[in-house]
Amino acid sequence: MAAGKRRAPSIKDVARKAGVSVSTVSRYLNGGRNLSDGKRKVIAEAVKDLNYRPNTIARALVSNEFQSIAVIATDISLYGSMQLVQGIELAARRRHYLVTVTLVGNGHEKVKETVDQLIQNRPVGCIILDVERSSLLHSFAGYIAQSLPTVIVDEADLASGSLLIGAYEGGYQITKYLLRLGHKTVFHVSIPENGNKYTRSLGWRRALEEAGAPIEEPLPCTWDFRKAEQIGRYLCSFPEITAIFAGNDEVAAGVIRGILLEGKKVPEDVSVAGFDGNPIGEVTVPSITTWRQNFQGIGAKAVERLAHWPDSDDQPEVKGDYGLHKASEEEEPDLDQLQQSRAMGDEQISSRLIIRESTAPPRSGHGR
Repeated sequence: MAAGKRRAPSIKDVARKAGVSVSTVSRYLNGGRNLSDGKRKVIAEAVKDLNYRPNTIARALVSNEFQSIAVIATDISLYGSMQLVQGIELAARRRHYLVTVTLVGNGHEKVKETVDQLIQNRPVGCIILDVERSSLLHSFAGYIAQSLPTVIVDEADLASGSLLIGAYEGGYQITKYLLRLGHKTVFHVSIPENGNKYTRSLGWRRALEEAGAPIEEPLPCTWDFRKAEQIGRYLCSFPEITAIFAGNDEVAAGVIRGILLEGKKVPEDVSVAGFDGNPIGEVTVPSITTWRQNFQGIGAKAVERLAHWPDSDDQPEVKGDYGLHKASEEEEPDLDQLQQSRAMGDEQISSRLIIRESTAPPRSGHGR
């Protein structure tokens, strides 16, 4: 050892200072299961006093298991997915876990090969980000869960133990808000939903049904805001449309641009609301009313589920028969079950309506 260079403290040093065994310190570092408050306290003090930093690679070599959480997704380029990953990363870091992100492509064999490699790395658990719900990735959930604690973040099925991102609630609330402003109905520009059940589109429809408002079929849009611009231009040819709910904030921005290019004003002629809480909505002109989802909070909740997995005797069954090429027929969404789940409150992550410049009551003689 070079002169003057101090050896970094080891787990044995922590155990010696705390007066406990090395295995007890190891349990503390891996989540502290079955440890008394007294032992937690003395170990925490020893870790702080020694400025001890766990050597993740060394621990992995000893246990043949990397202290990592595997995130698997089809795409993380969208705002919501990026924020989910950031929430997972921040929560995992607090628990001294590494996070690996794996993107799967198309094709059954390629997906299975990727999943098998992931399982062989022996992470402590897996989080499947299936917000857009690729039926192929979703169908592998049960296969992964046979080997690893698995949490799915999507809008698919309450009974399967999925961690819902709350899109249904947001779609419902933002539509109710536009109706309260005095609009007769709310037109919807939808985004791809790929078989999800509890979607923002379903919330939009339910709010209109409850209000007895006319319901026009949604106009589908891709993730391309240029397509949304074309839709905005098209909708200007219908003067009876005074309020539009767009599937996300990027689509809302495109719709607004199309409306403005046709010589109409937002919100004077048409109110437009978006979804997700993307920061882009703060700087557009006009700024966009939106439903801000707490994606980072949802990501953190997924990590907490995994961290407490060994302590639960009643973990939800993760469904999905791997190898399916085609999505099976979905049952109708159980909205009573969704309402009951919301009332329980234990899985709710705070989200809220953000009112900005793009929405207002309809002009006199329109919408009322």
